[in-house]
Amino acid sequence: MLKKIMGKLRKAQEWPVYWLRAIILTFSSIANIRLVAMSLRDGISPFGRVHFLITRPDGTIKCNCWHPNLVVTTGKNHIADQLSGKLEAPMSHMAIGTNTTAAIATDTALGTEIDRNALASKTQGTGSDANKVNYVCTWAAGDGTGAITEAGIFNSASAGQMLCRSVFAVKNKESGESMTLTWILTVSA
Repeated sequence: MLKKIMGKLRKAQEWPVYWLRAIILTFSSIANIRLVAMSLRDGISPFGRVHFLITRPDGTIKCNCWHPNLVVTTGKNHIADQLSGKLEAPMSHMAIGTNTTAAIATDTALGTEIDRNALASKTQGTGSDANKVNYVCTWAAGDGTGAITEAGIFNSASAGQMLCRSVFAVKNKESGESMTLTWILTVSA
């Protein structure tokens, strides 16, 4: 519908009158509000999800699940800094913690961090997945043990800027178990 209206606007030389009519017509249907908002917005929207894989000492899988996350304000600022060519440190570490407070946009750290490890890998997708970055981090047996309820991505071994934070139901990692977190960040329009 919006394409039809824009087509009529391009053909007509009376932009102000047709523009006003287009706005009234478009907003006359509640279902079109989302379409209009999406069409008028020109920006990027980063979002992510994190995959947990906890493996027992005998190799059996204890936890294999996905959780959504929040790209926090400092993370969005970091993305903008990278696009502008600022020489800011890239994301390099993942941290886990035990706090259950919901993630909010103004978070700059985990609530109760218990361990932080360097990323095992960081790769950008190709083709239709070129807008995705995969971050992978591992915790060996004896490392990061506890009742884990939060995780985040950072650009430093301590403190640093946080890109994303996820809060979830408890994942109990015992001392003999290993854990791999795979975080997929998608930047879409």
